[in-house]
Amino acid sequence: MSELNRMLSDLTSPDNNANRVAAATIPSTWGFRFARVVLALVATLVCATGIAWAVSSGDHHAAVSTEVSVPSQVLALAPQETETPAIAAPSPTQKVSTRDRNFVHVNTVEERVRVTPTPTPVADVPEPVLVAQVQSPKADALPIKATPAKAAVIPELVTEPMVEEVAPESSLSVETIALSGEQLADIAYDKAQKRAQVGDTQKAIAYLRDAVKYDSNHIAATNQLAGLLYGRNKLRDAESVLRKGISANPSSASLKLTLARMYQQSQREESALNVLMAPEHGLDGEHVRYVSLRAALAQKLAKYDIAKQSYQWLAEREPADGRWWLGLAISAEREKDDDAAKRGYAKAITAGGLSNESVQFARQRLAYINSQPAKGAENGR
Repeated sequence: MSELNRMLSDLTSPDNNANRVAAATIPSTWGFRFARVVLALVATLVCATGIAWAVSSGDHHAAVSTEVSVPSQVLALAPQETETPAIAAPSPTQKVSTRDRNFVHVNTVEERVRVTPTPTPVADVPEPVLVAQVQSPKADALPIKATPAKAAVIPELVTEPMVEEVAPESSLSVETIALSGEQLADIAYDKAQKRAQVGDTQKAIAYLRDAVKYDSNHIAATNQLAGLLYGRNKLRDAESVLRKGISANPSSASLKLTLARMYQQSQREESALNVLMAPEHGLDGEHVRYVSLRAALAQKLAKYDIAKQSYQWLAEREPADGRWWLGLAISAEREKDDDAAKRGYAKAITAGGLSNESVQFARQRLAYINSQPAKGAENGR
């Protein structure tokens, strides 16, 4: 009992209770307040987000967008003002209700406004297309009956004719230039020279024929054409070309020399000499060559009078050339003109221009002629 009483007294003692029994922890009110504040902030943020989305969605569906597609060039030339009906936007002070709302969607109305542009030579103006999207305004607290909105009617666009300066396209201009026969002959002759350099004689002959056809006085083309034809064994064609050239140019020594050499190479000395029988004073040049060939042909054909006359002319023109004196002496000797022969042989020995054999021949003939009168005198006694 004593022990039990002691324990009971201890329990009832204030000091013992403070030492043995710990006071129960009372939860602080700050934690509950913080949790409530966080929940309130989260709820507010969610509500604000929903309200903002609803407002933006409503504004988007309520706005009527009108799109008119017109080419930039037409709009730039004929600007037209389009009146769009003002659409009442929701007031920023409008009370936002969190109640469920029913939205009535109205079918999109599409209209096509045909633009009838005036035909222009530059480009065709495509038809603009007007697309109007109408959405009923946002309902308030209670659902209301939506009335179909009329699409804004845009007046017909009238385009003026577009004037555009178009740069003239680059074109090949052909200018006709009248060329004379001589100019055409020179062009053909130049082409013939180029073809002859590469060995294309067939094309060269064709161009030379054109040159002679354009200008019958083109002596160089005539000579070259005759030479090419003669080289291809076309003797008749070459002769015909030269004959026509001589007929058109009777004073041309070059054409006559070409024809005479052609006859000479063909063993036709008589024909060659006949070509050179024209007087030399009427020629346009090459007198020495002309007369020297005539003298050689005449001496070969035993026509010593023609040879003597020709060599006499050459010796007077070129007295320092021993060939002409030697030819004159031989022709004079054949003509029995001993005085002219002795003078010719003597000049040939002293003039020079001869080989040693020719000089020795001249001395022998001179000695022979000098001995003839003495023999005649002895026989006469």
